[in-house]
Amino acid sequence: MPSPRIKNITAALLETPLYQPFITSQGQADMGRCVAIRLALDDGREAFGEASPVTYVTQETIESVRKAVERAAPQLIGMEVLRYREVVRVIQAVAPAEPSARCGLEMALLNAWSLASGLSLAQLWGSATDAVETDITIPITSDVGDLALLAWQAGIQTFKIKVGGGANLDADYARVAEVCSAAPSARIRVDANQAYTVSQALEFVNRLVANGVNLELLEQPVPQEDFKGLAEVAENSPVPVFADESAQTPAHALRLAQTAVQGFNCKVNKSGIFGVLDIIAIAKGAGRKLMLGCMLETRRSIALSLALACGTGAFDYIDLDSHLLLNEEGQNPFFHQLGGRMSVEFPMEG
Repeated sequence: MPSPRIKNITAALLETPLYQPFITSQGQADMGRCVAIRLALDDGREAFGEASPVTYVTQETIESVRKAVERAAPQLIGMEVLRYREVVRVIQAVAPAEPSARCGLEMALLNAWSLASGLSLAQLWGSATDAVETDITIPITSDVGDLALLAWQAGIQTFKIKVGGGANLDADYARVAEVCSAAPSARIRVDANQAYTVSQALEFVNRLVANGVNLELLEQPVPQEDFKGLAEVAENSPVPVFADESAQTPAHALRLAQTAVQGFNCKVNKSGIFGVLDIIAIAKGAGRKLMLGCMLETRRSIALSLALACGTGAFDYIDLDSHLLLNEEGQNPFFHQLGGRMSVEFPMEG
């Protein structure tokens, strides 16, 4: 099969409004902003990718991603998309410390591979399942009960609640309690985005459990560089502790796998797509659990992560919900969703 070659790569800013401000312990977002990447092939077809950088996580910005794409483009032109691993090696060499930029380029490349091969990305990664069940994130806001009730009525049964706003444990507890009151049967996950100390994290999670909250896990309670503190929370927590910002690279995952930390939250914009694949291998070898999450990504980007989840079947928890927070125009052409169930369609042969 002749392999199409990369003819051109361009990048442009894409902004998408949120239904309401998205507030975490790290600040507020009023708009989803990403770098939309267009990869043109020499057979006339085009493929697309997106990079959604979050500066406090990877130190990247929209402008730094755009410059990385411009830097990579001349080295990628002329390469064969069916030999995608060779292209990925070049991308990694050009942007070794820019995972979001790598993610956008890798996404465009893999979508081009899919066009050229006639196979879906879920098939590339093994077609382990055709559907997964996602949670929805409840930000730090005054109407968490209303948001939870709307999501529950729409069929979503798991909530990831952002906590740590001002490290006010009583206020955090009250918001979790309000969500539980609105949806008493819901499964609950809490995410502090680095806002707590070790003692605050343990006090908070023990209080939730003691009061009967159906708590599945605690995510990134302490600052990302505090590996010792994260391990201490994991050793003493009554529920599993997952690393997010602390688990940016495969090297981080290897380090954490030697501690009591029970799981890693993987994100393609945090580690690059192929970085996530490496982290999967490390987690499986070390007997750790995996979550697949997202930044403020559009439906196109979420579709890539959904294919990764369905293809590999590697993830114990799914947090692919940013498209539910963004006010995108039109119908979703990339995947199917009913309540929390997200599914991909596999092409039929013959």
